[in-house]
Amino acid sequence: MLSLEIDGRWEPQDFIEILWSVESFYYKLAQERWYRLRPPFWLDDDYFLFERERFGLSSFEAALDRLNERMLERARYETPSYRRLSIRRIQYASPGGIDLLGIGKVFETLANSIGRMKIYFDEAHLRSQRDTQASLDTELKRIEVEKERESLQALKIKNAQDALQLLDSHPDMHDALVPLLVRDQDAIASRLAERKLISARVIPGDQERD
Repeated sequence: MLSLEIDGRWEPQDFIEILWSVESFYYKLAQERWYRLRPPFWLDDDYFLFERERFGLSSFEAALDRLNERMLERARYETPSYRRLSIRRIQYASPGGIDLLGIGKVFETLANSIGRMKIYFDEAHLRSQRDTQASLDTELKRIEVEKERESLQALKIKNAQDALQLLDSHPDMHDALVPLLVRDQDAIASRLAERKLISARVIPGDQERD
């Protein structure tokens, strides 16, 4: 079981985005049989560019969102019941929690990814506290913000690459899935930064799936 600890005031959009992101990340690693022959046609570069032009998607992130939606819709339809992600419990409190049932090894990867980002934001918070006590000019602050943004993106990429070790038998899929897995982490990172998402841990149980 994957247990997410939450805190603070959550709005419906927070639950929607977190559950969507976790579900999207989960199914990319749980649906290994998709990749046995070749990458799905909608991950090909030519089709990706066609989709952007066809629907007038204004940004790379919008195109990634559309591809993630396509993968998630297919996963919900095709995944057998014993591999599906399901909600066991949601407790809304301060602190509260969201408990999910699914494949244990995928949950471990998800929990590790969230844990690394949590450490990043904890360290950034400490740096911010120190910086408020120092006299920094505007340009230095701008440079620091840019460095923070770059290092967070690098961490998301590393999380994606590490997660794809579960798909080592399909190395041809890695390059196509990295940007999609990075995008899946954006909403999670935002809630960690806001201290709404506190932690993620795997709890072994009778209902854990292989």
